[in-house]
Amino acid sequence: MPIGRQFKPKEPYTHRLRKILDEYPDGSQILREILQNSDDAQSTEQIFILDHNTYPSQSLFEPDYVDNYQRTNLKLDRFQGPALLSRNTTTFEEKDFQSLLKLADSEKRDQFDKIGVMGVGFNSIYHITDSPSFITGDKYIILDPHEWYFNGGIQFDFVKEQLSKDYPDQFAPFKISCDKPFNGTIFRYPLRTNQDSVDSKISNKVYKPEAILDMFHKF
Repeated sequence: MPIGRQFKPKEPYTHRLRKILDEYPDGSQILREILQNSDDAQSTEQIFILDHNTYPSQSLFEPDYVDNYQRTNLKLDRFQGPALLSRNTTTFEEKDFQSLLKLADSEKRDQFDKIGVMGVGFNSIYHITDSPSFITGDKYIILDPHEWYFNGGIQFDFVKEQLSKDYPDQFAPFKISCDKPFNGTIFRYPLRTNQDSVDSKISNKVYKPEAILDMFHKF
């Protein structure tokens, strides 16, 4: 398992995410929120992709079990199934990483309006997923709000550490070359499965690819 840099807010935030989802609409509004963030970041292009595929899981990262909290189903292969991908042309700067962390440390709507391009709309994606991840430049970040795998989240320098060579299945779902920095940002939102809905403290709603297609049609 490669050594990454911890990427987590100051406090666990599953309960805050539940409150946010109560305030912000489900459905095609999620796409509009993502598009707004992309526009605020001055991206020149925004692409949405619905990926129906399930990818191999022989070469995935091993979870960094927290406080000896181990369960047999806590494997990253649960996130290798269908997903929504969101791709734009803007690469994260340090202030954007900090903005993303602050999303979980703010609870009121008016606080979110002050934290930059990663506005509250980003958290609306938790309607459909429990563990988003993204590649931006030479960084790979996994968000883990339940603290199941990486104590809240983790960040890797995937190019410098040549991680795609040792963990090809981890990076295959992004469908990009991972031996060099990516010119932009690509988010991957694995759709919440039946098993995820049982374990999730964020939402119990299962999301099938058909629901994402319906979002596309209404967008």
